[in-house]
Amino acid sequence: MNGHATFLPRRTLYGALAVVLVLIALGSFVDYPLSLALYDATNPFAMFFAAYGAIPAPLGCVAAGTLFVCGRSRDKKMAGTLQGFGGILVLLVGVGLACFLPAVYLPVSPALLAGIGLVLSAGTVFLVRRLAKGADRAVITRVALAILLVILCELLVVNLIKVCWGRPRMRLVASHPEAYFFPWWRWGTALKEPLMAAGVAADEFKSFPSGHTANATTMLLLGLIPYLKPQLQKYQKALVAFGFAWAAVVALSRILLGAHYLTDTAVGFLIGFLSVYLICNFLFRPQGKKL
Repeated sequence: MNGHATFLPRRTLYGALAVVLVLIALGSFVDYPLSLALYDATNPFAMFFAAYGAIPAPLGCVAAGTLFVCGRSRDKKMAGTLQGFGGILVLLVGVGLACFLPAVYLPVSPALLAGIGLVLSAGTVFLVRRLAKGADRAVITRVALAILLVILCELLVVNLIKVCWGRPRMRLVASHPEAYFFPWWRWGTALKEPLMAAGVAADEFKSFPSGHTANATTMLLLGLIPYLKPQLQKYQKALVAFGFAWAAVVALSRILLGAHYLTDTAVGFLIGFLSVYLICNFLFRPQGKKL
């Protein structure tokens, strides 16, 4: 790939930040009425994306693990063995998540969903190996590292905020007489403790921010493909655009399902996007240039 190219240009950063700020400002006024109007706990579209909207993160682990194995050193036996072993572990974690997470959200045979997860994982391994064929080993390892760091970063940030914030989900507000809406800037701990004591699950207080949307935003990592296959450079913008579209669809599905509000999804997207932008632009920055 052209050594002077950047993964995502600054205009993309500024555009994404502008959209997020507008959505947060809008959501500050319409979070509850919008969710009230759209809420449909049995919406099949929303249920499907609850199961598979966040699949970029598990399959990203599968891809990263495969790349670590493909990019391992053949000359330095110890380093190569350790990298290969680590890659296999990351790959297996991704396969496990892809097989079993959808069963949490879809009332379908777990065996069937596990089979779908295995097919998706096997397809990812096949495609990634094809893309890595002939690529420089250092570039392969760097792409794998970027994918893994992005996923770990967004998961860590999202879950730290979730635990601290304790915002009740729309579905809890709609179904429990003692629950009520909290704007995004207020912590929900005042409501959390008494309702949890009454038997409400802790997960119902993890609305802010949207983890599904953050995971979905890692689909932007498709834009790293041209680093493995420079001849695919002309498709990079389309790959990144698909990542943005996927994140938007998943965000909408989370609002429909009553799992998150508009501001939850906007902040979830922001965390995922900044993780991708900062890590990938750092690891693949042109020499002599800053982010």
